[in-house]
Amino acid sequence: MANFNTYQTRHLYVAKAIDSTHAVNTDDFAVGSINLKSTATGELYFVYKNADGLASRSDTINPCWIRSLKKTASADMDRPLIMHTVAVDTNVVTLSNLVGKTLDCTIQFNEFIDYSANSTLSITASVTANATNTASAAAFHKDLAIAIAKAIPDSKYPYLKVFSNGSQVTSKTDPSNVTGASGGVVLVEAVQKYVRGKLTGEPIPFTVSFSLSDANIDDIAWGTDTQAESNISGNLVYPATYVAADLEYFALGERGDVYRGSTWPNNYEPTYAIDLSKKYDFVTVEFYWQGTAENVQKSPRMIQIACEVSGSGSQATSIAGDLYDAIEAAMNGNGSGSSTGA
Repeated sequence: MANFNTYQTRHLYVAKAIDSTHAVNTDDFAVGSINLKSTATGELYFVYKNADGLASRSDTINPCWIRSLKKTASADMDRPLIMHTVAVDTNVVTLSNLVGKTLDCTIQFNEFIDYSANSTLSITASVTANATNTASAAAFHKDLAIAIAKAIPDSKYPYLKVFSNGSQVTSKTDPSNVTGASGGVVLVEAVQKYVRGKLTGEPIPFTVSFSLSDANIDDIAWGTDTQAESNISGNLVYPATYVAADLEYFALGERGDVYRGSTWPNNYEPTYAIDLSKKYDFVTVEFYWQGTAENVQKSPRMIQIACEVSGSGSQATSIAGDLYDAIEAAMNGNGSGSSTGA
């Protein structure tokens, strides 16, 4: 599972709408609704109804003790998938001179099991040069794409995806249906299996290296590896919603189920509000609590609101902007009475 820092407290609320009209403990205050209110002395707090239909109230926040207020769009949190364009380097080798020789392309997957630099797995795809595949760069790249696809262990969730001339190639692709491109073979990081709180689904980063060994020549790095953010439809990003869902799992565990299922079947199973099919903008409030006498140390705390996005593209909207503006106004001394109406 993903791990997050907790400060001394870290709470997450998943909100769909702002309700400044109804009391949080009434049926009219819908599940997923939130409101920012203030006390008579100007301190802030959120009221919220969670996915179990239970009313809750956040910590009280002195606006003067807010250290950071951030608004982050969902699209800015998506992690771009990296694509590697692998091609024969004609400045180093002449294809027609390689007939009969074997060219190796080694792919090393890093952080394969965990985040350790020592957690690696290497596979090698080999192409034996012949009169057909050395006729052109495109012909060679066709055989290289097939070789790489066959070298990747079979899995429902492939470690990476192989594309040749715009089409995906797998170990089961009929070679007669594969066409090469003069520009090279495209390898794209692949999103892995996701299970909330257990498997993050993060893509596996990898590196590519080349070697050509022959009794009569030295080892040669015969290829190039050009990296960029993926531009292949359907393989663009690792969605931030997975991170949001893991954060919800983590935050609810920190709140009241620190053993997170280890006491099964006597553990508490919360109802999770993050919908993996949706996107979420975030409002993050970092603040501290400070007491008197021996309690003058600043105790760091965090509240985050995941705001469900409706619509897409230029029409995408959420309540994140309204919440951010209301909190910022309170920080500037412009908050109103008992409720900001945010």
